[in-house]
Amino acid sequence: MSPLDRAVQIRWTAPIVLVVLVVACGGVANDGDASGSFGAALGAREGPSGSAFWRVPVEAPAGTQRGDVLWVRERTDAPMGSRGWNLIYVSEGATGALVYVSGEVYAPDSPPEAASRPLVIWNHGTAGTQDSCAPSRNNLALGSEREGDRLASDGDSRAPALVSLLERGYVVAMSDYQGLGTPGGTEYLNGPSQGRAALDVARAARNLTPLGAGEQVAMYGFSQGGQTSLWAAHLAPTYAPELDLRGVVAIAPAARQLALSFYDLDIPENAGYFIARMAGLAVGHPELRLRDMLTPAGLEMLDAQTWDCFEIFRQASGMTEPYAYPKALEPGTAWRRRLEANDAFLPIASSIPVLVIQGDADVDVGVELTRDVVRDLCAGGTLVEYQEHPGVNHLDMNVRAAPQVADWVAARFADETARSTCAGNEPAS
Repeated sequence: MSPLDRAVQIRWTAPIVLVVLVVACGGVANDGDASGSFGAALGAREGPSGSAFWRVPVEAPAGTQRGDVLWVRERTDAPMGSRGWNLIYVSEGATGALVYVSGEVYAPDSPPEAASRPLVIWNHGTAGTQDSCAPSRNNLALGSEREGDRLASDGDSRAPALVSLLERGYVVAMSDYQGLGTPGGTEYLNGPSQGRAALDVARAARNLTPLGAGEQVAMYGFSQGGQTSLWAAHLAPTYAPELDLRGVVAIAPAARQLALSFYDLDIPENAGYFIARMAGLAVGHPELRLRDMLTPAGLEMLDAQTWDCFEIFRQASGMTEPYAYPKALEPGTAWRRRLEANDAFLPIASSIPVLVIQGDADVDVGVELTRDVVRDLCAGGTLVEYQEHPGVNHLDMNVRAAPQVADWVAARFADETARSTCAGNEPAS
C-alpha cells in the first residue's frame, strides 16, 4: 500500500472523538439501576455508559459465534409500551474475520402472547461514515436531542414503521453495520457484509431469550438498507439457515453499485455518493487502490466526511473538476471485479417474497436502475411485488412506504400468499 493510500485509509477510519463523546452522552442510554437489572435478566452483560459502550476491539476473540452478544444497555427513547437497548454483537467483516458490530433491539413491554414473537429487522439507509453517525448513537426521534424523549409516532422516526411493528407485538432489531459506531473501517455499501450484519443482529436478538424473538423473521430497508435486505435474502438459506425469513422489503434500494457508479458520474449532485462508495468498498480489500479510482480532487474530498455525517455529499455536489477516473470501471480492472462481486445478490429463493417500492422522481437511485433489478429478480424466479410511485423522490419514498410495511410483514407471518407483479407485468423498458 502506497503512503497516499495509507493516508486516505486513515482519514476514512479515524473517529471524531469530540463529536462521538457529545453524541454518545445524549439521551440514548439509561444510567439507572433498571437497565442493569434488566441487562442481567436478558442474560447479557451490562455495557458501560457513554461512548465507552462502543469502544470495543475490532475483532471478536476466538471461540465467539456470529450473533453472540457482548453487552447491552437500555435506551431511554423507546416508544411508549416498549423498551429498547443498544447492543454490541458479533458478525463477519469483509475479510472474513469475526468483528464486533453495534445495533439496537426493541420489544413490547409485556409478556409475549404466544410462545415466541415474530422478529423484524430494519436496515437503515446512508447515515454517514463516522462513528458518531451510527444510528445507535443517536435518538430515535428525528431532530430530538432531549434526554428521555420517547418516540411518539412513525412519522417522526429514523426507523419508519417501528411504532406500528411494536404495537403488533413484534421484536424489532437493527444493525449499524460493520465499522459504523464501532472501531474499524466503515464498510459502506458492502452488500455481503451488511447482509451478514442484518442476519447476525437477528441472531443476537434471539440470543436475548427473555425478549421472546422466534425463528420467523422479516426485513425492511431503505436505500443502503434496501441493498442490505436483498443481500440478506440471498445469503439467508446458507448463512443463517435456522432463521425462517418470511420476506423482505426494499425501499428505493441502492442495490447495484456498478450501475450506480456509472449513473452518478452523470449527475453532479451524486458525486459524494461515488466517492464515499469507493472508500467503503476498499475496506478489507488491499488489492484496491483509491488513487486508481479517485483523482487528487476526489481523494481530497474524503476529508469532508470528518466534518459532519452528510457534509461530503453537500461539498462534493459543488465540485467543478473531475473526481474519478472512469477507466477504473472498465472490465478486467480490480475495481470492476470488486463492484461486480458486490452486486451479486442473485438468486433470491422463491420462498422469500420481495416487495420493492420506488419513486419515479428519485435522483439518488434512478427509477430505471430499480426497474432493472426487478426485471432480474423476476427472471430468476423470485416472487416480487413492485410498486412505482409517480412524482416521489428518494427520501419521501421512505416516509410514504412506511405505513404499508407493517401490513405486508403481518401477511407474511400469517402465511398469506404474497402478491407478484412478475408474470407479464415486469417494469417497462
